[in-house]
Amino acid sequence: MDVKYIIGIVIGIIGIVVAAYYGIKHLRQGKKDTQIITTDTNDIKTMLGDLSKSVKGANIYFDGLAAMPETRRRALLSSGLKAMEKYKYDEAIDCLRECLGTGTKQSEKVALLILIGNCFLSTSRLDEALGSYKEAEKIAREDNNKEGLSAALGNMGIVYKIKGELDKALECHQMALKIHREIGDREGEANQLGNMGNVYQTKGDLDKALEHHQLALKIDREIGYREGEAADLCNIGIVFKIKGELDNALEHHQLALKIDREIGYREGEASDLCNIGNVYIAKGELDKALEHYQQALKINKEIGRREGEANQLCNVGVVYQIKGELDKALEYYQLALEIHREIGKHEGEANDLNNIGVVYQNKGELDKALEYYQQALKLFEEIGAAEGIRIAKGNIKELKEKKPPSDKPS
Repeated sequence: MDVKYIIGIVIGIIGIVVAAYYGIKHLRQGKKDTQIITTDTNDIKTMLGDLSKSVKGANIYFDGLAAMPETRRRALLSSGLKAMEKYKYDEAIDCLRECLGTGTKQSEKVALLILIGNCFLSTSRLDEALGSYKEAEKIAREDNNKEGLSAALGNMGIVYKIKGELDKALECHQMALKIHREIGDREGEANQLGNMGNVYQTKGDLDKALEHHQLALKIDREIGYREGEAADLCNIGIVFKIKGELDNALEHHQLALKIDREIGYREGEASDLCNIGNVYIAKGELDKALEHYQQALKINKEIGRREGEANQLCNVGVVYQIKGELDKALEYYQLALEIHREIGKHEGEANDLNNIGVVYQNKGELDKALEYYQQALKLFEEIGAAEGIRIAKGNIKELKEKKPPSDKPS
């Protein structure tokens, strides 16, 4: 059987378990009543710093948001950031939009629009994310704000990659890279090289992907950015895994794990453990894979990272599925689905629905399998996730071909 289950999810990559790190730029409906939380500048600086680590797949540009002088707007920003931390993205968007009121500096508008775009990206609302980033890009160009422009372009590239528009993605990352080089931002340069590597990986040009990740690694080592170094090693490991060089992949993920443990970056540690589990899956060492996924699951629970928890529940389910323990696999996929729905991660939700469909197909319950594949496809199409659409359509096609003639839908 050649149906495709989907392992975990990190922005932009479906079908392999990854914790690919994209460029994180240093310092990711109707109006409702908003509860304002008063806070001081130091609190906002702390939250923005935490956000720069927690948002994977999105560049963040903060400008002078932390020093915003107006008390009410500063409180709205604080409320928005707190909502983002709790995965309450609609609430965050409301607060950040209200913050965009009159008297906002152009550079602050760019920063707020990028944060709003990141909220849309986090809930897989790709067209709305793209619209927010494009608005930020326009203002940044008019204001000659190069840092804000590079962040907006980088994020547009990430959206285009998820939508499968790879040439557009590459063009955006190349423009962002050029800006980072012009302003001497070496960390940003490494980030965009990594993003370009991820696009080349999706294009299937693995040698170019490897070249760009190695260039990023060289820069991050030169500037002493250890978190970036671990991310680059992770991305290199993923490319080696795809190339089938599993020992090389394992070595790079273990190096990344060592660094993340040394610097105390627990989210990175969980991602590295996940990727090591992926390699063991590819090696057929299922018990070792399960052990690493469970360690990653434990860390994500401890740090309260719900998305990571859902991803690892999904990965544990995949191991049980391969082992033939279908009821256990189903249990873990359903737990992952529940969390993804709670936190509004629609791409993760679609992945889980697809995987549940695969279990039912393996169990011989073909009508149930088709129902879940169709739900997954509908969600993938709504968010414009090209790779997910391809996988779900392939599973539906294969299922219909395998169904006995009397059972085939008309």
